Amino acid sequence: MKKQGKNFAAAFIGTALEFYDFALFGLLAPIFSRLFFPKEDPIAALIASYCIFAAGFLIRPLGGVVFGYVGDTFGRKRAMVISIIAMMVPTSLIGFLPTYDQIGLLAPIALSLCRLLQGLCAGGEFSGAAIFVIEHAHENRKYLSGSLVTASSVVGMLAASSMASFCALETMPVWGWRIPFLLSIPIGLLGFYIRKNTQETAIFNNAQKIQKNEAQSFFSIFKNNLISLLITFGIGCFIGILYYVPFVFMGHYHTLVTSLSTSTTLFVITLGLVVYMLCICFAGYMADKIGPQKIMMLTVCATIVLAYPAFWLIRSGDFSLIIQGELILSVLAGMFVGPANGLTASLFSVKERCRGVAFSLSLGISLFGGLTPLLLVYIISQTQILMWPAAWMMFGALIAAFSILTSKKTQKEISLRLKPENSIYAC
Repeated sequence: MKKQGKNFAAAFIGTALEFYDFALFGLLAPIFSRLFFPKEDPIAALIASYCIFAAGFLIRPLGGVVFGYVGDTFGRKRAMVISIIAMMVPTSLIGFLPTYDQIGLLAPIALSLCRLLQGLCAGGEFSGAAIFVIEHAHENRKYLSGSLVTASSVVGMLAASSMASFCALETMPVWGWRIPFLLSIPIGLLGFYIRKNTQETAIFNNAQKIQKNEAQSFFSIFKNNLISLLITFGIGCFIGILYYVPFVFMGHYHTLVTSLSTSTTLFVITLGLVVYMLCICFAGYMADKIGPQKIMMLTVCATIVLAYPAFWLIRSGDFSLIIQGELILSVLAGMFVGPANGLTASLFSVKERCRGVAFSLSLGISLFGGLTPLLLVYIISQTQILMWPAAWMMFGALIAAFSILTSKKTQKEISLRLKPENSIYAC
């Protein structure tokens, strides 16, 4: 139990740091739009800020390939040790950047480079940490263990939301926005120390002995696991939408449709995050009991039915109804995301798992999550139709439905194909 606790702590702190960094950038996008871009056109500056936010996601699949290769070839532990330090460096650098008034166009360029490095380093962090914990977990706790890693991302989000609220205080000095990014230094160093003192998974060690000279190239993985990659991609698409609509884009959405203050908006989002975290853990627990597909498919159907009513409640402007709408979106997100780590890990063999999951999941989250704030800001500004977020969520649910319906058959086929490897098969 003590060993398992250390393994979870190692995964927890890195995942929390990753989502702290990414969420913080999104929540502070309005501040960045004022500090790092010309002030003549506020909407254009905000869109440019969200473009940089999205750029960090678009490079994540490449990071998934790089760190996935390290995880599949040299071990999950080594990939985790490298990734947390690599993630800490560009995040802390943002806290030192000069603004547009100080260096002109070099300011947004420097901010973009830091964001790209963030995305590259984070590409394999989340999936790698989840796989590390899942492979250490007991057989009947795979989905719960994977969900706990996802829940740790909420801790990072809550920390980011708290720091964003702190930066929004009128008493804060003009340089106060730098403090949250500089805090990544002690967090990253602590995570490095914990991860350095963990042990590699027995599943990977056994696979290394059996298949030491049988490492697959990335293109071979793509050729041999096309269906698994597509399923994981589809799941990633919906995760990106479910996560970034209610918890990142929602801050800007409230400025369009409600009269809530910034602090009240952040309170609503924070409450939603707490419910989201609890639902993630509950869904992971239930997935070990009845299977992940039942829970995730039920959530897909519920999203199609409830997305529009949830945004109707938010648009009402009534505080109690706004809370109800946010909580509906939070429950939907948590129930789908909870079993996702365990399910996607089960679609790949041990020596292909990190690359397969990290690349395809990151690609889905990048395209449909990272682009969500930018896309919705642009479409709403052009059409003045405020229900586009609901339509976007329903579209993501349709993609997820095909993935979940296909995953059961693919799981069985993978299990049969890898029957000689059963002793080292994690899920």
